[in-house]
Amino acid sequence: MYACTHKLHRIKTMLRAQLSVRGANTQSVLIEQISEAGLDFLCDAGAQCRIMPEERKMPGPVFGVYVDIAFRLPNSGRELRTRCQVLFCHRLSQNSYRFGCEFHQLTDANQELLQEFLQQAEIELVS
Repeated sequence: MYACTHKLHRIKTMLRAQLSVRGANTQSVLIEQISEAGLDFLCDAGAQCRIMPEERKMPGPVFGVYVDIAFRLPNSGRELRTRCQVLFCHRLSQNSYRFGCEFHQLTDANQELLQEFLQQAEIELVS
């Protein structure tokens, strides 16, 4: 589901977010793309090590891993907080990784806020 929606309606962004893994301290990441179904974020090798399960540190498909992420959309005074299921990890360079995530717990109010942001971004792309 995420892959199909992600490819059709993703918006490129440069949004800063705070990521937490298993209740640990938050770390800043960069949301590179976002859709109604999920998001992709960029992080460094330190974050990649904290996100990936101990038995699996290599990039590729990821199963059973969840992260908590918080971010603000442009022109919004509210912070979106959600849990995401990690689907994949791609290594971009020695110290740079991209993770793809599907929203797992997104409230109806946050879903509405996200949809408004995506619609506005699509309008701006067409203009």
